[in-house]
Amino acid sequence: MLNKIVRLFLWLLFFIYGLVLIKYLVLDRLFYMQFAGRMYNLYPFRTISTYFIDREHYNLDILIKNLLGNVVMLAPLGFLMPVMFKIYRRTFHFFTFIFILNLSIEILQIALKLGSFDVDDLILNCTGAMMAYGLTRLLLTAFIKKEREV
Repeated sequence: MLNKIVRLFLWLLFFIYGLVLIKYLVLDRLFYMQFAGRMYNLYPFRTISTYFIDREHYNLDILIKNLLGNVVMLAPLGFLMPVMFKIYRRTFHFFTFIFILNLSIEILQIALKLGSFDVDDLILNCTGAMMAYGLTRLLLTAFIKKEREV
């Protein structure tokens, strides 16, 4: 019974997280994004380095939102996916899933004119998800090891 409750709770978290992503990535941008043309960055670390080199030209909230926000954006999946689906406990499978999801988001942003395609977003999003995944794997390993001892 407890296992069913936990799984239901995880699915609820997953659903809420999905709604938050849709709100942030689509709905908020429908009303505020006005691009004259399509914007993109295909050079790794160009946007990230610009934030640090020209930091006097950016407000602190923009730096935090764009850098830390991108690191945190997919991090919940680093917890939810390996806990909910055993296949994503394998690093290759999880990374492949996160990369394809992330690339799809970036492509949709530019195709639907809801944002720009930035390879730095891919790097930051994947980094955050992989950090959360690593922490989750450590916790799962410790939990499973403890269960076997009992």
